[in-house]
Amino acid sequence: MKPLIITNNPLVYDKYSAEEEVLFDAGASQLDILMKARDRIHLGAKLVIHPMMGRIKPHETPYKSVFMEVPEERELQNGGAASDFMSIQIIEDSIHETQKFLDNTFMLKYSDDLLPDLQFIDYILIKNGMEEYR
Repeated sequence: MKPLIITNNPLVYDKYSAEEEVLFDAGASQLDILMKARDRIHLGAKLVIHPMMGRIKPHETPYKSVFMEVPEERELQNGGAASDFMSIQIIEDSIHETQKFLDNTFMLKYSDDLLPDLQFIDYILIKNGMEEYR
C-alpha cells in the first residue's frame, strides 16, 4: 500500500505534490472529493485518517482533503486488495453527512481574503494526520 491524498485544496497540492502522490482537482466540491475517495476504497484503498476530522462543517469551507493508502500497481494487477469494511462505513457516513449539511444549510460565499485561511485550516488538519500516520 502507498499513501495518496485526494484534495481540492491548492495549498495541500503545493505542499505535498513533490513528495506524495496527490490527486488534485481544483474544481471538485467536497462531495466530489469524498466520492473519489469512496471509489478508491471500493478498489481496496483504506482511509488513514477520518475524512470529517476537525469538526469543520461542510458549509464552513469549500476545501476537503482525504488521506488514504491505496494498493500498489502490482497489487491491482494481482486482483487488488480486499475492501476495508471500516473505511467503507466511514466514507459512506461522511458522504451522507456532507450531503445532509449541504442540502439543509445555507451555503456561504467566501471572499478571496478568507480562502487562504480556509486552505490553511484544511492543510493543518491533513498535515497533523499525516504526521501521526508516519
